[in-house]
Amino acid sequence: MGALFEWSWLIIAFPLLGFLINLISTGQTRERTVGVVASMAAAASFGMSVLVFAALLARPPEARLVEVSLYRWAIVPPLTAEVGLRIDPLSTAMALIVTLVGTLIHVYSIGYMAGDPHIRRFFMFLNLFLASMLLLVLADNFLVLFVGWELVGLCSYLLIGFWFEVPYNAWAGRKAFIVNRIGDFGFTLGLLLLFWTFGTFRYGPIFEAVEHRAVEAGVVTLITLLLFAGVTGKSAQIPLYVWLPDAMAGPTPVSALIHAATMVTAGVYLIARAHPLFAMAPFVQGVVTLIGAVTALWAALIAVGQFDIKRVLAFSTISQLGYMVAAAGAGAVGAAIFHLGTHAFFKALLFLGAGSVIHALEHAHRHPGDPSPFDPNDMRRMGGLAQRMPLTFWTYGIGAAALAGLPPLAGFWSKDEILISLRGIGGWATLAYGLLLGAAFLTAFYMTRQVGMVFAGSPRSHAAAHAHESPAVMTVPLGIFAFFSVVAGWINAPGLGALSAWLEPEHPPVFHPEQALLATLIALAGIGAAWAIYRPQAWPEGVEDPLRPVLRGFFTALTRKLYVDELYDFLFVRPFEKVARGVAEVVEPYGIDGAVNGLARLVQSAAGRVRRWSSGYVRQYGLSVLIGAVLLMFYILWMLR
Repeated sequence: MGALFEWSWLIIAFPLLGFLINLISTGQTRERTVGVVASMAAAASFGMSVLVFAALLARPPEARLVEVSLYRWAIVPPLTAEVGLRIDPLSTAMALIVTLVGTLIHVYSIGYMAGDPHIRRFFMFLNLFLASMLLLVLADNFLVLFVGWELVGLCSYLLIGFWFEVPYNAWAGRKAFIVNRIGDFGFTLGLLLLFWTFGTFRYGPIFEAVEHRAVEAGVVTLITLLLFAGVTGKSAQIPLYVWLPDAMAGPTPVSALIHAATMVTAGVYLIARAHPLFAMAPFVQGVVTLIGAVTALWAALIAVGQFDIKRVLAFSTISQLGYMVAAAGAGAVGAAIFHLGTHAFFKALLFLGAGSVIHALEHAHRHPGDPSPFDPNDMRRMGGLAQRMPLTFWTYGIGAAALAGLPPLAGFWSKDEILISLRGIGGWATLAYGLLLGAAFLTAFYMTRQVGMVFAGSPRSHAAAHAHESPAVMTVPLGIFAFFSVVAGWINAPGLGALSAWLEPEHPPVFHPEQALLATLIALAGIGAAWAIYRPQAWPEGVEDPLRPVLRGFFTALTRKLYVDELYDFLFVRPFEKVARGVAEVVEPYGIDGAVNGLARLVQSAAGRVRRWSSGYVRQYGLSVLIGAVLLMFYILWMLR
């Protein structure tokens, strides 16, 4: 099976092939054919990932690293850039998650995007998104990783603003692109300093130098801080998390792919991949862990006040990414990747379940009995969907329970492992541990609130009253994701620990009964508090949200995302716009254009004077020759004196 590794590039090539086939196909291609081609390409990539994983598993643990050189990209001394793949436990685990989740989302999209006039463009971008993420995780050096990193950013821009005819969607795509460029500026500086320090971008020589302490710790501290700047953008951590809630402007399958398997998980993967560097910078590890924990609590708090079904899930993703970043910062790479994997399943389930609800409401609203404007994302216009969409309800409930951390579902095991990894370390880790416990309570609270508003009680709109279950092409992926949301956590449960044995054999999972009991009680407390407020019997008629009278102004602040967007607008956007307007209205016309136009006028004036000598009269030309000859004679005599 060793020769199989030479073909590992097919993991990336299959989605690219699907992209190219749909690119060159004619406009007459049936929309279902377009979706089937893209889905088959994603499935082929998953199949190849399984084969490569099996080949690596057959090797002894000490031999589970294979580097595959594909071709030499460029030689610009002292840089020799090569495109190669690194097949190891971390990259294969990521490839399996990305391709499995991506394939199911592709299949779901066939039903969700049915009838869209631009469905071919959608599946092209979806395939390219998958290929870009796979290039990122399989790269054997930081430079190729950065190429995948930027391609993922490009694809997210294209898909978030997919329905760009609506101005808000185009604005949301630009916001995501610009905010990520801020983080990527720091990432780029980190890469330049990395190459300046180590003379290479390849993981192997860099990690070997770090292992032998062949570089100053202060330089590594600066490098990791700059790399983490990129992580805060890509994985939506404080202060650069503000793009992700607005990324919900794209089609729901895009939201699922971004939140579950691509884009936002890239930052967590970068910390895990560069763990030897971060391990040499304990100060940065503390910063990373605290930012992750604060982000987890902050985003969970904002989610409590959201009414958009997908925006609640968006802030939930920011919060759960905070868990992963905190764990990776504390050195618990296995726990971070474990939660990344389980989160991929239940968050994809929740987003696709939300898409099922939105799809049903959109179709039900086409009924002529309700001509008023209608937002199918608004949970205040839902209710009573449990009886009308039972498959969506039960699968969504499983996803919500897994996210809340109820045993024995997947989220319980992975969250518990993160919390255990922070216990007993002391210092900053103790503070992070407390913040994550608070986030766990809020997570259970806002997910119960969402399930109650969407599925319980009576319908609060014509569309909700006439909604029907989604087609099988959408509900079957929901069932598969629900299955994994139940069983995926057991892959690393104490006593089995298969994922830890694969990623970190020296760190087997540990089970603390008191920690498991505490986490479960906190989740149940959050569920109980939310149900006490949002159960149909306790919800007064005509009240927008029963929590508003309790929290009053603070609830309004939560609905406005604690005014962070307004703060950024005041501190950064408006001053930048004023500077840009000044440049456009003053510097550009009077400075740059003034200088260029002034030079043009000077040349024009000089040409006008010279033109007077071009009269066409021979006597005038003869006089000019005589004057020139006299001047030349005087010059020669002056030089010879």
